[in-house]
Amino acid sequence: MNTRNPFTRFIRTLFVRPFGKKVTAAFYLLCPILSFYLLEMLTHNPFADIHTGLHLFSWGIYLLFFSICFFLTGHMNRAFSLAVILVMAVGIINYYTIRFRGSPILPWDTGSLGTALSVVGNQSFQITFRTALILCGFMLLILLSLHCRLHLPSLKKRLAAAAGTALLLAAVAFGLHTDWLTDALNIYEMPFTQGYTYRQNGFVVSYLMNTRYLNVAQPVSYDAMALEETISSVEEQIAGITHETPGSAVRPGSQTAETSLSSSLTLEPGQKPNIIVIMNEAFSDLSVLGDFDTNKDYMPYFRAATHNTISGNAHVSVLGGNTANSEFEFLTGDSMAFLPVGSIPYQQYINADVPSLVNVLGSQGYRTVAMHPYYASGWDREEVYDHLGFDEKYFLEDFSDSQLLRQYVSDWGMYQKIMTLFTEKEKDEPLFLFGVTMQNHSGYTKDYDNFDPDVHVLEKDYKSVDAYLSLIAQSDRAYERLLQFFSRTDEPTVVVMFGDHQPTSLENSFFTDVFGKSTDLLTLEETALRYQTPFKIWTNYAIDSQQDIDISVNYLAPLVMNVAGLTLSGYQEYLWTLHEALPVVTANFYMDKDGVLHSYQEESVYQTLLDDYAAVQYNHLFDARNRQNELFLLPTELTE
Repeated sequence: MNTRNPFTRFIRTLFVRPFGKKVTAAFYLLCPILSFYLLEMLTHNPFADIHTGLHLFSWGIYLLFFSICFFLTGHMNRAFSLAVILVMAVGIINYYTIRFRGSPILPWDTGSLGTALSVVGNQSFQITFRTALILCGFMLLILLSLHCRLHLPSLKKRLAAAAGTALLLAAVAFGLHTDWLTDALNIYEMPFTQGYTYRQNGFVVSYLMNTRYLNVAQPVSYDAMALEETISSVEEQIAGITHETPGSAVRPGSQTAETSLSSSLTLEPGQKPNIIVIMNEAFSDLSVLGDFDTNKDYMPYFRAATHNTISGNAHVSVLGGNTANSEFEFLTGDSMAFLPVGSIPYQQYINADVPSLVNVLGSQGYRTVAMHPYYASGWDREEVYDHLGFDEKYFLEDFSDSQLLRQYVSDWGMYQKIMTLFTEKEKDEPLFLFGVTMQNHSGYTKDYDNFDPDVHVLEKDYKSVDAYLSLIAQSDRAYERLLQFFSRTDEPTVVVMFGDHQPTSLENSFFTDVFGKSTDLLTLEETALRYQTPFKIWTNYAIDSQQDIDISVNYLAPLVMNVAGLTLSGYQEYLWTLHEALPVVTANFYMDKDGVLHSYQEESVYQTLLDDYAAVQYNHLFDARNRQNELFLLPTELTE
């Protein structure tokens, strides 16, 4: 080999020639620190966001992690190159998670990996120049790591050192679960805004801190035997609360001229109407965020259908993803407000039978059907639907002949399946069908032969926003056809539709433009607008119409039960009474009856009501051995 060849010398420098002892020692300290900054810079500017104390603390955590890798392998070049690769992989995943979902990686996301991978093909993985530079930085660290030939030969000593370092790292993680350390480090903690929290504290500190919520603690004042008294006292507690400060509810979407579907049906006493519930994927009205003009209305029929309807704003606990949490709140009446931030009850907590709306309707003679035109494994729905009591389930394999829009079964394709089931069922057999659509799932940047966006924002060119609004317009047309079908039936029927969450994978500039400022600067009231979707309850029989109602999804089922004239469980009665004082209870905030928003960090006259709700929910969801089934089921179910 000609060592004087410049290219050969360059290759030897990069891959062969080892660092000296001093350089190796310096790199041992610098590589973890540089890895920390590279990961953070993928999503924000750590020098502007993270204060000095947390910089030093994060350096220590990264150094412990790199040291564990070194002690386990015994070779610094292998250990550090592997550690850098792992940090880079986590950083890239976090970068795209924020981009597609609007929130960073959380400790519970490992259980959602399969669901995420099932829809990843519809996303656009663009790499910016800045991102490419950071990835080059990672690659340079990997190359430099190969020059570190430090070696530890003793296996026993290495394993002992690795165990000791791992224990120290575990102690650090546990310390982040305590107030004394978080206060000492001045750590920002606001579960409502995980994206901001991660930017202020750094990824690893925020992630480790969130692991404290992996287990749900029993409420301090919890007493399973006292729940009946707790529920019976709710009216007295509400009556004792003085409302001194009037407020206004979150601004609803505009209403247009009434559209009426003629029907001469009446709901007779004791008659059980069919109940069709559509939780529509990412269905929302972005006009609630601020003013913008489009070439045409993207949900004209949904706005105009006001005859025999109850409609308004459904306040949800999630944004841009975690659809299953909106399902959970609707079907159980439980609230994400009392569960760990970022948790997914379907995957974490519902691993046995749990009383639900499905059971209550089933005991009143309903045939109960769950429907979702996508993979059964998503959010573990196949098992969860059994635990919630559904008689039948339909997933993607049951929609082989259905119409596709982009690469998903369209809303109309799913509605056709609903109409077929309805037509084929026994006459006067009451049907409860809970359907989750898939048509409007993110992302919105790819082009498709079967989808030509026809709604456009006039002010600026927003490709993703145009695609999203055009999909909502398709949902609106399908909804109109669904209501037309049920308006022609001779069986009393309730049709409910609400959105599971707003989208996040749109142009950031759009949100900045409609709010008139960065989303990092939003007030509580402005942020709350991103957590509302439209809902509408329509009947083909006469009811008193109401519009502009604010309600959280955990209360929707009791409202539907009342509209249908059905018997509510004790828990549903309790929720409906609680709704009078607190019409909105979500993971992020709650609203009192005057329309005033409250954060959970502030002192409030409603604290006892919230604590009692948390206790009842704990008994329902977690304390199966002492569950007060008479509160959650109807008497007929208890004797079966």
